Amino acid sequence: MAELPTHILTDAGFTTDEADAIVKALVAGDNLHGDTNAAEPINIDDLPPEKKEALDRFNLAVAADA
Repeated sequence: MAELPTHILTDAGFTTDEADAIVKALVAGDNLHGDTNAAEPINIDDLPPEKKEALDRFNLAVAADA
């Protein structure tokens, strides 16, 4: 598997742990909309615009590899 461009997320202000949690949640198909908990540590609906935009860019970057 190719290395994922998590720098897109960390450059936007996500911590490395948050970026890793997002990747794990996306791979697992977890719902990142709504309440947060251990399995879903980030609610993307509550993110500031710059982090939402980075998440969109990350998703587009990895979708091209699929």
